[in-house]
Amino acid sequence: MRKYTHWLSIPAISFVVLCAFLTSCAQLRPGADPLVIRAEQTESAAKVTFDLVLNIDNADRGFWRTNAPAFHNFVEWLRQPQIVWLTNVLPRASAMILSLNTIKVEYALSLQSSNALVSAIAVLQSAATEANAWSIVITNRSIR
Repeated sequence: MRKYTHWLSIPAISFVVLCAFLTSCAQLRPGADPLVIRAEQTESAAKVTFDLVLNIDNADRGFWRTNAPAFHNFVEWLRQPQIVWLTNVLPRASAMILSLNTIKVEYALSLQSSNALVSAIAVLQSAATEANAWSIVITNRSIR
């Protein structure tokens, strides 16, 4: 049986980051748009969470493919290439973050509606929440 004991502190870090993200109550700068702030928070939290699960899986893909196929399949989904701006190809995780950032900038310039920004936030937050759940499951259980 193989254990990844060196990852045991990661669930605590993930939990703290997620709690800080979900319960942050810092006051906004005068004139700051709360929707733009939420988009930036979502981008930051998603990047950290995606990096975590991608690095865990990348440490031993064969092990995760065999012993935790659902986790490995989710991470492979994050790695799938996506066409961005018709000329660039990025992994899905990066493409989702870039998409939210683009919509956020366009919203700030009044080129996008708030509905578009809220939808982009929801999509990225959903994937980040699933990634966080997987990081907690994978780092807290012994896989046989």
